[in-house]
Amino acid sequence: MRVLSTVARTVLVAIAVGSLAVGTVTQSAAHPPNETDHGVNESTFWTLWAGDTDSANLSDPNTTDSSKLLTEGTDIPLERPPRAVEAWNAGEFEDLPTTGPEAASHPQTTTLSDGTYLRDVGVSIMALQPSTRVHLDEATQPLYIAPDGEILGLIDYRVAVPRPTVSDSRETRWELDSHSVESAAIRLDGEVLNETAQTRRPHLTYQDLSSSTSAPQRLTLEATITATLTRAVTTEREECTDTPANDTSENETTESCETVRSTSTTQHTESITVEDDATVRTYAQLVSGFKTRYPNGDLGLVTYKSYPWYGLSAPAGEVRGVWRFYVARDPSWDTLQTSTGSETTHEHSPVHPLGVHAYPAESGPTPWPRSTVSILDVYGETFSAPALPSAIALDTVEGDYTGSFGIATRLATTNHDLRAITAVGLVRGTDLTLDPEKFSTVPLSESNLTLQVTNRTEETVTVQARLAVAETGEPIETTDRDGSLLIDGQRFETNESGLVSLTVSRDLDAVSARYEPGAWWRDIPGYTGDSAVVHTGGTTLQYVDGLFHGFVPIGALLFGGYLISRFTTWGFWPPWRGL
Repeated sequence: MRVLSTVARTVLVAIAVGSLAVGTVTQSAAHPPNETDHGVNESTFWTLWAGDTDSANLSDPNTTDSSKLLTEGTDIPLERPPRAVEAWNAGEFEDLPTTGPEAASHPQTTTLSDGTYLRDVGVSIMALQPSTRVHLDEATQPLYIAPDGEILGLIDYRVAVPRPTVSDSRETRWELDSHSVESAAIRLDGEVLNETAQTRRPHLTYQDLSSSTSAPQRLTLEATITATLTRAVTTEREECTDTPANDTSENETTESCETVRSTSTTQHTESITVEDDATVRTYAQLVSGFKTRYPNGDLGLVTYKSYPWYGLSAPAGEVRGVWRFYVARDPSWDTLQTSTGSETTHEHSPVHPLGVHAYPAESGPTPWPRSTVSILDVYGETFSAPALPSAIALDTVEGDYTGSFGIATRLATTNHDLRAITAVGLVRGTDLTLDPEKFSTVPLSESNLTLQVTNRTEETVTVQARLAVAETGEPIETTDRDGSLLIDGQRFETNESGLVSLTVSRDLDAVSARYEPGAWWRDIPGYTGDSAVVHTGGTTLQYVDGLFHGFVPIGALLFGGYLISRFTTWGFWPPWRGL
């Protein structure tokens, strides 16, 4: 599949230039980086920032990249979730700020917890990938994750070491012995998928998530932070002793005093567990359906799954459902909040994590190329089209639309090996080769429709239609099947012998009939359509027929005379020469 063809890209650039000449569109106030990084190539980089301010400067002599010009002036739909999103997020992850125990930095939206010594403790999911948020309607926008993926996060905290206190005879001092992220773990509905320790930037992977259900699940990044402090209390007391004054007097004593200092220490350990979560659905390609062979050898294929998917990729071409993609930054990371205890500051975030979104595009389901691929039907759950964020300049469908959970196609190909066809998912990395065992084979036969006149009167003509299987002549009864037999614009049902009769006015010159069968995957066995015409001998046709039969012998006689005159010297052509 292609993101944009060269021709399409040229057209879009022209459109963008034309619209930008009139004015620019003001979108989100936040801005992405102004140059690429993390190994993402220049052309791809500019397609990753849907939703950011469109402000292309057409007079800038340095603006030579057409992709940059286009994406700075508008947003463009993507045909696939780009791998570059994960590369970008991995690079941004390495750029996350690090702090010591005196300060803590978090995205402004992070929920923070405080203990006695541990303060501003929080954990934030930076990226969950591969994943795609699907905009089904205004209220339903599930986040689908791949069965194998990773989570990137930020954990931070600060330790509030109590200040020393001094009284007349008592001094208390505190010392920070140790502090660490004791553990960081991914949980899915409470079950631990993976865990690590001793890092404020957890990078955890998971594998083989169950695809037996697409029900919502709670995915959690959980972190436990521990700090140990030593409390030292020093006390002073005066100790006095009596000693004899001299060696000769036993009754006289002298008091001597001294200050004695003693210190006792105790350790205080505190742990706080915090978490950040996301409601996710595991995305797996479990597809099934029907297949058939058309009489001319074409492949008929119906592919269905119970939740959104993109389409099919086959040697004969591609089928794209209603979905297209865009990439946008996570606005919750636009601002970082840093706390030291004495002050809290806010600054523009140095990192801009990205997320993939799928939306129902105005273009709707499309085959490509149309010369070899056609869409027979699209079916699935009906949704009310969502409104994308105001900063996203993309065309969505309007009103109600069908979610293209099922797609029926006809492919002009003699290759009927389903293992050569791939079902393309909405989440990167979830494409799946079709399994022939999950597709039922439906027989599809060519129909044969014939018409004949069975009776004539001075005013009416009776026409009989017969519908049968072309190859075997077996009659086709339409009573219990979808589809219609249209004769002279009226709908009829054939009987068990495949017959139906119709009486029409003698004024009609001909009667036409057409068999429009139901979908082959809904009526088994399936049949192709056919049409027929019978002449009934109406007044107009009789007149034309008389003229025809009279003109043929006269025309043949004149043509013979012309040939004789042409090759002889008799000179009687044209016969009206002497008139």
